[in-house]
Amino acid sequence: MTNISNNAFTFKSNVKKFYEDLISYDNQDCLNYTSHLQDLVKAISKELEINLNYNNNEQPVCRFLDFCINKIPEKNDGFASSIKDLKGKLNWIVNDNYKNIFTDNFFQNESFVEIIGPSGLLISPKIRIGLLLLGEEVFYPSHKHAAIEFYTILSGTSEWQINNMSFEKKAPGDNIFHDKWVPHAMKTNGEPVLALFSWSGDIGKEAEPI
Repeated sequence: MTNISNNAFTFKSNVKKFYEDLISYDNQDCLNYTSHLQDLVKAISKELEINLNYNNNEQPVCRFLDFCINKIPEKNDGFASSIKDLKGKLNWIVNDNYKNIFTDNFFQNESFVEIIGPSGLLISPKIRIGLLLLGEEVFYPSHKHAAIEFYTILSGTSEWQINNMSFEKKAPGDNIFHDKWVPHAMKTNGEPVLALFSWSGDIGKEAEPI
């Protein structure tokens, strides 16, 4: 448990610095964007307890995890190291709201894990921070949720859509912000993707398909 705790707190330190740096230099004209980052930093600046009831679980898409970790650019080596140390201890899940709606290919090629949050490895009741993993050929159909969401691509290139706008290519280091209830979709074309995600606001309900 000591090693798990140390690795979890290292991940926490990495994301705290990352979001603090964004607040310092990434001035977007969006109130919810700024408040989201501030809420994240405030929450993870507190002493967080290890979730003793947290159990590791893998999904089929985890076959791409090692490849994605190894592809994280050197400038984000801290993320790569902390994720690698945690990878066998994480609880990868799928959204039950998508079952019987999305295709089997989707469930073979998508999963997410909450590392910090109400059900995370580190308990934080008001925010969620974790990872999204997408396989090399998968379409994540349009969906929406009450929470405010922020993604950062750690490795892999993919395409992302907001509302009914054209898909835009996103590469490692790119950020994507989704305000509450804004529909969005994503797809990969030959390359798996690992992304850091965060939620704030109304985080109690999972995303809904559109």
